[in-house]
Amino acid sequence: MLRRIVLTLLFAAIAAGAAAQRPRARVEWGVVGGINIPDYTTNMSETDVKNKLGWQAGITTAVNLGAFAIEPQILYVRQGLRIRPEGGSEINLKSNSIDVPVLVSLRLLNPVRIYAGPVFTVMNDCKQKSGGDLLDFGRVRPSVSYTVGAGIVLMRHLLIDLRYNGQFRSKHDVVLPDGRQLDKLRTYNVALSFGYLF
Repeated sequence: MLRRIVLTLLFAAIAAGAAAQRPRARVEWGVVGGINIPDYTTNMSETDVKNKLGWQAGITTAVNLGAFAIEPQILYVRQGLRIRPEGGSEINLKSNSIDVPVLVSLRLLNPVRIYAGPVFTVMNDCKQKSGGDLLDFGRVRPSVSYTVGAGIVLMRHLLIDLRYNGQFRSKHDVVLPDGRQLDKLRTYNVALSFGYLF
């Protein structure tokens, strides 16, 4: 019995020592905002697509585990584009989205961080501007996409972040207001953000 107690205490002491040597998880959070340059394209050669400069803003969090971190974020993303089908009038669209990136961030090259992960677009409200009215157009962005990028933290609080946001597959059969269809609509964007980490 005494041997079991001694072995149990010894095991507990070793486990406690090992836990003390591991870096503790630290929770970070901050605010970010910046611009994005979207590129919407279609496989229909006679359809002209013009992209507008967009912007994003939101909240970033991270569970820092030392060499890497898990970074869930919530971003409001605004984008715009103009579509002119062959023989048709120009359609002016505004896309408003709520994106939730869930990133794995490598922190080995401090203060540089490299990350990648899926992006869940939980809401995409796209409006067509017609005169002074905004009409519902439908969804133009995918529900799940991906992002890769890098960031640098200066003076422990200032974040500069550059990302490439892509999608796994095109959106098919996009119906235009006049009843025509775009066979495929694909998008990616490059986003530059600046943030403050608390």
